Amino acid sequence: MISVIRSGLAGVSQEIAVISNNIANANSIGFKKSMASFNDVYSEQVGLRPGAGSGLGISLTDPRRMHSQGSLKETGDALDLGIVGSGMFLLDTRESAGVLTYSRAGSFTVNSQGFVVNSENISLLDKNQNPIKLPFNVSVDGKPAQKLTNVKVEPDGKIKASYGISEFLTIGQVALAKFANETRLKSTGIGNFIETPESGTATVGNPKELGFGLIQGGSLENSNTDISTELVRLIRAQQAFNGNAKMLEAEGEATDRLIG
Repeated sequence: MISVIRSGLAGVSQEIAVISNNIANANSIGFKKSMASFNDVYSEQVGLRPGAGSGLGISLTDPRRMHSQGSLKETGDALDLGIVGSGMFLLDTRESAGVLTYSRAGSFTVNSQGFVVNSENISLLDKNQNPIKLPFNVSVDGKPAQKLTNVKVEPDGKIKASYGISEFLTIGQVALAKFANETRLKSTGIGNFIETPESGTATVGNPKELGFGLIQGGSLENSNTDISTELVRLIRAQQAFNGNAKMLEAEGEATDRLIG
């Protein structure tokens, strides 16, 4: 009996940790919440009808990540990019990690070299896995080079820029990646993931292509964590933990009396 109660305590402890992480990252851009997951363990008993079993507690499994769409908030910054629908941004971490990183966190800027990067100075990639560069000065129609004056990103991911009083020029196009089983991606940080054998390899395309979402420029995707729901789950989990703890205490007292 004690082993059953202990498995319950371990399971509830994991659930509390997962919920606490969801709440802590409720304001993190592109964060995807997780759900604790358990399996019931049974043992066949002699003398009972065929198929009957007694519970031996629970076994823990990896938390299930929920990749549902988060709400979008407008920021007005041209290189803040929210994804509506399926897809993840491609980030160039090949030099540091040996693989690409994928993310729904779309807060980007232009670094001193002109590359479009995230807050960690990691380059955003196009469909050919090339870093996207936004020149600061461009010569249009043979005229003297003009400074960058405006930037916008279209729903299909095309980054357009104007120089001086010129018309908008297409500088590059943001790519998106999708997976057969995105819930099995491996988390490498808040909102960042790498592929695994279970997730399948990335299928890369441009926004608005078949099966891919679109880009909403000037917006960011919020975490898909709902605070009210998580708080209710946390209270329920804490009550379950307290109940298991009392059962363990009572079982220990009963054992002491039998031994004594």
